[in-house]
Amino acid sequence: MSDFVRTVAVSDTHHNRKALKEIVRCYSDMKYLFHLGDNVSDAHYLAEHMPNTRVLSVRGNCDWGDEEPEWELVTIKNQRIVLTHGHLFHAKFGYDRLEQFGAEKNASAVLFGHTHIPYVQNHGGLWLINPGSAGEPRGGDPTVCVILIGEVGLVPKLIRLQNC
Repeated sequence: MSDFVRTVAVSDTHHNRKALKEIVRCYSDMKYLFHLGDNVSDAHYLAEHMPNTRVLSVRGNCDWGDEEPEWELVTIKNQRIVLTHGHLFHAKFGYDRLEQFGAEKNASAVLFGHTHIPYVQNHGGLWLINPGSAGEPRGGDPTVCVILIGEVGLVPKLIRLQNC
């Protein structure tokens, strides 16, 4: 049986210090944290305060001048995972472009943000995962997504930040 790597995806933290402290409190035991943009300087804060967690980040539409890539492909336990903010793929208008990009990259999942609205759905073997917004949620509570990654696939779970 495959063991899983515990990860957490966050997006759109927008310098919300209360949310950042809650993420540190709740998820410092994760192997990876994926910060999906807006504001990547928050990813640096999280990396500093979560020394045992590998923090990977991409820049979003509010991250002018930052050096992080606009998208990244990572492989964990043979699962190819695309990290992006979503604005380059017009995520606010639908997920077709994200799905196509994930298929082109032979990915198991595309992790994105930008909409500030959580979304977790499997599209024919490709997970589209938006953790929502930890810092400025639209129409709900601040959320993150815990993702177990194993040789056999991914298991995502949306979690309200205050219930971690």
